[in-house]
Amino acid sequence: MKKYFEQFDTKYSTLEKIDSSFYEKKLGVRAFCSMVKTKDAQGNLSEEYIRARFVFAMIQSGDYQKEYICVEFGFPKGNGGKSLNPDIAVFKIKNWVSLWDDAKKTKNFSKIRQNVLAFFETKKNNKTVDDAIENQLRPAMNENESPERIFGVYFDNEDGILILKKLGNSPIKRFDETKEGDFGDLNIGQRDLLANLPAQKDFIENNESISRPDKLTLDSLDSIDESNFTEVLNSLKRANDRIHPKTDVHTLVVEFLTLKIFDEKRSQKDGSYAKFYYDIREDKQKFRERIQQLYKDAKDSYAKVLSKPFFSYDSMVRPSDAGDEAFLIELVKEFQQRSILKTKNESFNQIIFNNFAEGKQKADKGQFFTPIPIVNAIVKMLNPQKNETFCDPACGIADFLAMSFRHMHREEIQSKAFYENAENFSGFDLEASNLKLAELNLVLNGDGGAVLQQMDSLAQKYLDNGNVLEEGKFITQNFTSDWENRNDVTKNPKKYKIIATNPPFGKGRDLKTGKSGKWDLPKDTIHLYETWEAKSTQDKKGKIKLPGSMDMGVLFLENAYKILEDGGRMGIVLSNSIASIKEWENIRKWLIERMRIVALFDLPANTFGESGVSTTIIIAYKPKQNEKHLLGQDYEVFIREIENLGYEVKTKKKVVHFQPQFVIDEETFEKTSKKLEDFSQMQKDFSEFIKRQEEEIKKAFHSDSLTDK
Repeated sequence: MKKYFEQFDTKYSTLEKIDSSFYEKKLGVRAFCSMVKTKDAQGNLSEEYIRARFVFAMIQSGDYQKEYICVEFGFPKGNGGKSLNPDIAVFKIKNWVSLWDDAKKTKNFSKIRQNVLAFFETKKNNKTVDDAIENQLRPAMNENESPERIFGVYFDNEDGILILKKLGNSPIKRFDETKEGDFGDLNIGQRDLLANLPAQKDFIENNESISRPDKLTLDSLDSIDESNFTEVLNSLKRANDRIHPKTDVHTLVVEFLTLKIFDEKRSQKDGSYAKFYYDIREDKQKFRERIQQLYKDAKDSYAKVLSKPFFSYDSMVRPSDAGDEAFLIELVKEFQQRSILKTKNESFNQIIFNNFAEGKQKADKGQFFTPIPIVNAIVKMLNPQKNETFCDPACGIADFLAMSFRHMHREEIQSKAFYENAENFSGFDLEASNLKLAELNLVLNGDGGAVLQQMDSLAQKYLDNGNVLEEGKFITQNFTSDWENRNDVTKNPKKYKIIATNPPFGKGRDLKTGKSGKWDLPKDTIHLYETWEAKSTQDKKGKIKLPGSMDMGVLFLENAYKILEDGGRMGIVLSNSIASIKEWENIRKWLIERMRIVALFDLPANTFGESGVSTTIIIAYKPKQNEKHLLGQDYEVFIREIENLGYEVKTKKKVVHFQPQFVIDEETFEKTSKKLEDFSQMQKDFSEFIKRQEEEIKKAFHSDSLTDK
């Protein structure tokens, strides 16, 4: 292209003005532009000159046919509404002019909209790129009525260009999605190379790659981001209301998306076509046979979800329920042209849970999962390494496990190299439905393989021999308060190098421990927890009064400490009151006698959306037997108060999602591409903090690999 730019500059060095006749007579291109000078008052090249030179290069390169191009096409907004005037329009068909003439007569512009392939927009410098995209390219691309993609290109007098794409109602995306920022941000500061401008036939072939459902590959699919995932979920909610499937829709979504992820992984690995699609042109029996085979193929890889599926086809390939199958078809149609593996939305599973789990179920059980920015902040501080064991004893949907896995394998993930499974990871939760979503989470972020157990971590223990201690066995008749140090292999709780967890906590979910004669945990179990007795009070006569209720978070804190290896690291989310008020003074004393507090950071009350509770995160180290000196001296603790989270929990069209928050430019009062969050700076400061600590602490947190990003 640059070669042809130079040819244009040489050929038209004396050109002073450009109008529609120049395009039509010199370049053979239809145009509707007015006469404009080639230079401005300062002698700089005008936008018209830059545009004409670009059109010349498009044609001379042989990549675009002049009969398909129009300059400053008066593209109608709606039927006869205010006209949009993109600088260059490239059509799919040669006789687009006849369609345009018919549209002007009938006032029906649908066919002309369906036949636009790409829009190009130019500015004479890069200072107004935002304006060009938001006010010109985006509105024009939004008028597309074709089921195929429409493409957009921004260019100016700089070397790079921006190549964009859009499918249906989805937002605009970069043609090369790897250049996008977080939350689907277009990241316009990182341009595409001019040499990478697709030819006309490339855009057409890109569309053909998604127009045949049986020819879909991972490369041809668009990623799912925050915006289009919200639209997809809204469509699925409407489908659920219309169809009323027999099985709980949350369960179906998890089950069906597991098939989708398996299909994408296999397609990526083998270079094969996707099987997760619905083609209205084919016999429905073929769809059923294909999905039945997908279930069989995926079962070995994702047993937690698929070993006992809720939906199935029998030997005659008949669906277990017609409503469930109808919902499956709707979900397949919504997702078949989109890729889950390519998504940058790390909150994917949380959004599924928040929108498809029953609201009463979530509220009753206090299930407000840790937002991903918080999870990532804790994980980066703990800095898990590939050879270390990791556990979340209140794992929910396994975000701590999934994000730790991503952290360990971030280099392989970035280079799309193969990375091993999550067999060093363990997660425990009371809810079987959470564990299904947990496996989906690990499937999405790695290759599964983690130990996921349905159990009550306070009343049961996962043992060294791989068994779960039966309910009713974790009692004073079988254990003492130092239950973590058993020599009996049938009673040894498995220990881990890292514990990260956000357990249930807060006054509203206190366990009754004798109050009004009620015991939410068996009396013989609660007596095994030192913190319960540490919370005891004395009356005026000196009589010890054991607590009648207990914050579950404190018991989980003790549990985490006891299943943590000597030399291990812990990150835990607790109520701010436990870290601050007098009621919990003895608990804090109990903790600092046993663990080196490395960091504390407070979160604002709106962190968890609906819960509204103020929280404190504790990052701590459990010294080895020869490191007790780390406890018996004054030491520095890293302390921060987080004010800006980078997101806000929002509900749009009855769909709960995490709305990113961005920094506002103080001069223009416009939103920038930089997220409004405090975690990045905190991570940099924490990395510096660790480097000046004792050798034992630096080694434990792997200071040489501690990321400052």
